[in-house]
Amino acid sequence: MSKIEKFTVLKGVTRKIAGSENDYNRKSLQLEVRLPEQYTEQGFHEAVARAELLIDGWLGVEKPPATPEFNSEELMQHQWKGRKLAEGKYTEGTTSWGWDFKDRFSENTLKVLMKGPVTIDECVFMLDRGLVTAKKVKG
Repeated sequence: MSKIEKFTVLKGVTRKIAGSENDYNRKSLQLEVRLPEQYTEQGFHEAVARAELLIDGWLGVEKPPATPEFNSEELMQHQWKGRKLAEGKYTEGTTSWGWDFKDRFSENTLKVLMKGPVTIDECVFMLDRGLVTAKKVKG
């Protein structure tokens, strides 16, 4: 797999000019983003999302629909799983390092996690394939 060093995001918007039938105002912006030496796949996706939000702001594009409300205690108080033992059971996990299957969480929590990682206190929660993971932010 090749390493991505930089990427370009190009977005545009076309608006009808008020009071005219066939006149439009078109505007587009292109942003080149250079990634740090070490980055994760999640970091790449976050950089793309940030670049799109920046361009949308500069273009005056309406903000996307609001993120649904969710109860953060569902993530903070969850009984996380740890590593798998030989008997097929799991050790107890924590918000410092834990995981569980996504069907163990509410629909609103999953909707929020689908939009990207969520940081609460010093913990980051992510949805990755069929799992919700928790880990402590290094700081």
